[in-house]
Amino acid sequence: MKPEACTFLWTKLDPLDFVDIEDDHDFCRKLAKEENLVPLPGIAFGQKNWLRHSIDMETPRLEDAFERLKSFCERHSIIVEANGVN
Repeated sequence: MKPEACTFLWTKLDPLDFVDIEDDHDFCRKLAKEENLVPLPGIAFGQKNWLRHSIDMETPRLEDAFERLKSFCERHSIIVEANGVN
């Protein structure tokens, strides 16, 4: 029997770490458009610059979601690696 509750992960977002992200709402909007991932912006819960991720899914799907999240963050990051890639 599948539980009716859902498990969430909350992460703090620092918009200053990204070249083109204004806040949690902007981050979620762009992530949904680019990677088809839809975390909820913390501002919806009164928590500015936090993200709420649902993690109630099978491990392979969760791993895929985190890979897409990582890719998105790397593309938008202001941190430049030694090889010159963001």
